[in-house]
Amino acid sequence: MNKKQIIDEALKVIQDRKTQNEIISEQNYKEAREKSKAFKKADLLFKEKTIEYAKTSNENIKNELENLKKERLFELKKVGFSEKDLNPNYSCKLCNDSGYVNGKKCVCLKKEIQKLLIKNSGITSAIVHNFSQSDPKILENNEMLSKAHNLAKKYTEKFPNIKTKNLVFMGEVGTGKTFLLECIAQELLKKEFYVVYVTAFNLSNTLLKSLAVSPFESETILSPLLECDLLIIDDLGTEPMFRNLSATNLFTILNEREINGLSTLISTNLDFDAIENRYGNRLFSRIFNKRTTKVIGFTGSDLRIK
Repeated sequence: MNKKQIIDEALKVIQDRKTQNEIISEQNYKEAREKSKAFKKADLLFKEKTIEYAKTSNENIKNELENLKKERLFELKKVGFSEKDLNPNYSCKLCNDSGYVNGKKCVCLKKEIQKLLIKNSGITSAIVHNFSQSDPKILENNEMLSKAHNLAKKYTEKFPNIKTKNLVFMGEVGTGKTFLLECIAQELLKKEFYVVYVTAFNLSNTLLKSLAVSPFESETILSPLLECDLLIIDDLGTEPMFRNLSATNLFTILNEREINGLSTLISTNLDFDAIENRYGNRLFSRIFNKRTTKVIGFTGSDLRIK
């Protein structure tokens, strides 16, 4: 699913609410007319006089309308309804479930988009971290992590208008790489950017799956990886290697994203030599392209144990 499809699906959710609320009000109106002939008669007269007044602006007709309105409401109450029941009870009062206010996305549409972005990001709500959860004491005592934390925050503030689009977090297990990646993902998802967060293991499985299906199905599987605003690959080097397929497919994705000016973040426990030995010089050069990529080294003891 690409970003346009996500927005379209979110809008459909909003519009389905609108349709459902309008159906309910229409059913109430129909039921009221069936239950009360007096209401039906007053309702018809009210509509006729409303049209007549719109054409003439006659004050006498205006007075008739006021009396008919009262009669209509009186008869409506007799069958257990109010005027409110005959009007759609929209879920969002700002946009009346249209999704837009003055040509801009309503807050209700933004919420639905964010839900779908998170759903399609690959991040489960149980593991998502954000910058507010950063421990000030750890940052104060770890200059390296403090600098990485500040860099990550600036990255989200300037995104997507950033000079160095790609980041590679390198270092030992438990030094804060994944935490900061999740913080970046969460912050950009809140801003309605299309973020795909995937472990290298799951990415490997996805790429293998794309090879076993038709070209159309393969395009559907790969499009989020190729088209998202930000692709995050966590724990590169922990995935199984399948001959040259792993390196070739990963190169294709990173290359396409670079051509299209899209950002990619990678974390790995491997060092430079291990990455080159595992993936080859071609992919190594693509990952560590100095024009587009900044490498951040993480050092220290396992923060998760602390």
